Amino acid sequence: NLSYNPISTVLKGSFKDLIRLQELHIVGALLVSVEPQAFSGLRQIRLLNLSSNFLSTLEESTFHSVNTLETLRVDRNPLACDCRLLWILQRRKTLNFDGQQPMCSSPPEIQGNALRDFPDSVLFEYFTCQKPKIKDRKLQHVTAREGQSVSFLCRADGEPDPSIAWVSPQHRMITTRSTGRATVLPGGTLEIRFAQVQDSGTYICIASNAGGNDTYFATLTVKGRPADGSHYANRTLYLSEFNDTSHNDTQVFLKFTLDLKTILVSTAMGCITFLGVVLFCFLLLFVWSRGRGQHKNNFSVEYSFRKVDGPTTTTGQGGARKFNMKMI
Repeated sequence: NLSYNPISTVLKGSFKDLIRLQELHIVGALLVSVEPQAFSGLRQIRLLNLSSNFLSTLEESTFHSVNTLETLRVDRNPLACDCRLLWILQRRKTLNFDGQQPMCSSPPEIQGNALRDFPDSVLFEYFTCQKPKIKDRKLQHVTAREGQSVSFLCRADGEPDPSIAWVSPQHRMITTRSTGRATVLPGGTLEIRFAQVQDSGTYICIASNAGGNDTYFATLTVKGRPADGSHYANRTLYLSEFNDTSHNDTQVFLKFTLDLKTILVSTAMGCITFLGVVLFCFLLLFVWSRGRGQHKNNFSVEYSFRKVDGPTTTTGQGGARKFNMKMI
């Protein structure tokens, strides 16, 4: 039960891991939209209560499957009765509304009518959708320098109001939720900031609603920066990752400044460091050699006779020589 929480939108896949969930209540939550596949994964959902919100529609593509749904509460919502609600009308005799019938708020000719009151013969007369149609189909070809901002217009009519998305030359979808250098503004305009050479190519605008879609093409050519001397003397490199729907753009600006003063200072600092190390080594050798000269090696030899028991013979034969060597 998520009722009376400030939830304006139920996003795609919000309940994808709750495969055993059977009842879901989101009453009075200020809901404005429920995206397609928002309830994907709810394979056992039997009761869904979305009453007292600001929903204009609830599409069949929102569900994993509507076959398990037994009770649906969408009353007290400003429902637009068009082809997106046709699935509810086709099941209105078997679907339980818990005594609270949903009512049409638009179009004006059927405003205030309960869904259960429509006969089968008029279902495809009122509950229809108008396929989108892009207004201005004049070819847009833009040539820009690297680093400039570029925009392409794309506006479409349809019933219900179509959503606008763009496809890049790298076949990536760009929507109003994209948060990189390329994004779609609320009116459908494609905006590309800090254009790069790799952004060049053909962009496709897709206007879509429940009735179908319409497409339009625009071309972008981005020229690289001029390779002159001043550019390399003080240059800025723009490193970026082109955006897609799952991750954001990153722009990194690396500035390299090369001049004579910087080179001279760097060379002087290196020479000073090298000379200091050499001087330190010579100082260590000098101290070590001075200390080594103060030590002298002295030897003493001691000669002694060993006394032997028994008769003595000649002096040369009865003696033993003993040498002790001591190092000082």
